Amino acid sequence: MNNPAIYQPATSHRFSATFFFGRLPVPNILDSAFQSISGLSRELDVSVHSEGGENIRNQYFAGKLRHGSLRLERGVIALTPLSVMFNAQLTSGKLMYLHAVITLFDLGPIPICNWLILKALPVAWNTGALDANSNSVLINTLELRYQEMIPLGAKL
Repeated sequence: MNNPAIYQPATSHRFSATFFFGRLPVPNILDSAFQSISGLSRELDVSVHSEGGENIRNQYFAGKLRHGSLRLERGVIALTPLSVMFNAQLTSGKLMYLHAVITLFDLGPIPICNWLILKALPVAWNTGALDANSNSVLINTLELRYQEMIPLGAKL
């Protein structure tokens, strides 16, 4: 019953993102396709305490948990519900949080791993340089700050 494939690392090129406004998923398939997604991270802040007379070691105390900025990159496309929401957030000043599920797939359609992103706030929207000397795809970068990341599932 040993399957050596379960011990192989997953490839990182088959993934999607599903966004939710409240409990409703974004109804556009274009809002799940991205060229790259980065920022799935968290880090525990620690403070260092050095005791008097102890020169060899320090004591570390746990602080707050910090999460990264979720960066989503894709080619410039027509307006989608996600880009309309980003634009509304960045121009209206009204806070609008959304949730996301990032899914990594195996070589078939089977999900290997998911990351649940909670209370994500759109904070930046950047468009790459317009360059008449280039023949590359123009890239939009969407950035969100999130309050919680929950890894769901693992490769079985």
